[in-house]
Amino acid sequence: MNIHFIPKFTSARLNEAPNSTIRRSNQSGLNANNPSSQNLRPLAKDTVSFSGTPASKLQTTMKDALEHCYLSSEGNLRSRAKVFHRAAKNVCEKLADDGFSYDPIYNAKHPVKTLDAFMDKYLRHGKVQDTVRGTVYWKHQHDIPAFKKFIDGMSDEGYVIQPLKVLNKETLKYENIPDLEIRQKGISRDDLSILGDFLQKAEISEPRSSTYSDFQMRFVPKANKRSQPIELLMIYGPHYAGAKELESKYVYNIARSFDRLHINLKADYPDKSPAKRIANNIDVIKTRLREDISRPLFTNAYNADLNIRGEEKQPVVISKVHCKVLEGYMSGIKQKLPLFYKEFKKQLNNDEYIINVIKNSADYISRSDKEISKAEIKEMRNFLKSRVSIHEAEDMGTITTAQEMLKETIKKFGEK
Repeated sequence: MNIHFIPKFTSARLNEAPNSTIRRSNQSGLNANNPSSQNLRPLAKDTVSFSGTPASKLQTTMKDALEHCYLSSEGNLRSRAKVFHRAAKNVCEKLADDGFSYDPIYNAKHPVKTLDAFMDKYLRHGKVQDTVRGTVYWKHQHDIPAFKKFIDGMSDEGYVIQPLKVLNKETLKYENIPDLEIRQKGISRDDLSILGDFLQKAEISEPRSSTYSDFQMRFVPKANKRSQPIELLMIYGPHYAGAKELESKYVYNIARSFDRLHINLKADYPDKSPAKRIANNIDVIKTRLREDISRPLFTNAYNADLNIRGEEKQPVVISKVHCKVLEGYMSGIKQKLPLFYKEFKKQLNNDEYIINVIKNSADYISRSDKEISKAEIKEMRNFLKSRVSIHEAEDMGTITTAQEMLKETIKKFGEK
């Protein structure tokens, strides 16, 4: 029987190697995922549940296999990146009058996801897309006819937007949609009609709460549409690129570290419970960093890239009061983690809780025999007990790391 520890599970677990697969294609570069993590459901309300992926429990052989897979594919990935970037540069040069430009220095930084970034992404999501990626600058992000020129130019260079097969919930039939997301205000489905029936199905969403907006798409070669896709971002310009790097280092990395906690931060916990307080503290930290750093960074960058005059430059600073708030809330998470795990260990003695965990496991959902025996309950209880201390130690390590990153952020942006 395959036992899955985490009832609500969004990432692959490398330490459950029997259910994991590593797939490599000479054409597509590298694609690793864990199908066993799909279709899992959350626990019932007011239960302690877990999420995330442990960093220290990776089986050595599995981790080594992933690293070897990446390293053996790196040369092919860089070759693909070189060809793709040349194509993007050619198109931008032809469309300079439409506001497109290619920055060779910025794109040379990470045309291929680094090994550390690859492993981190796999740990959090169980698969890695966008191993090859690029960025172009585009000032006029409401000019859809100009965007069509870019898409047509990339087609001339041998690249098309990747089609994704998704289930239409209304017709219950699968249909192809483009791997294209437009995160921008003021663009409607009708505005996209010039792109044709296929691209008109692109996802349209609002800018992020930090005001960050862009066009995000994935291309595949026309000659091999089953190849691993290559991500392309369209952002306003070099100031936006600089803001994106600062935001990633000093804000996003902290937020991303919280994703590695084993606590399911989206579960509905009782008020004043340790889990509820941890989730609330994390939400406050994310909100404060977004409002004090991300939002002014992107607002200033937008105004600079589009040469908008008359707008005062917003201060990118964490006030002394907010610095204390952030430090206090981060310390609060560290204090509440042991209480959370103490509460969780008590629930392991409850048969109903163990049964609920089993019912939400992938094995139980997929099997035809739904009867749960006493032996199965005992096996699951022992399994959870064997993991809980390890997960507590890992979560404490994660928060300690986040705390150090927060210190660097406050050092950089804190009011002097």
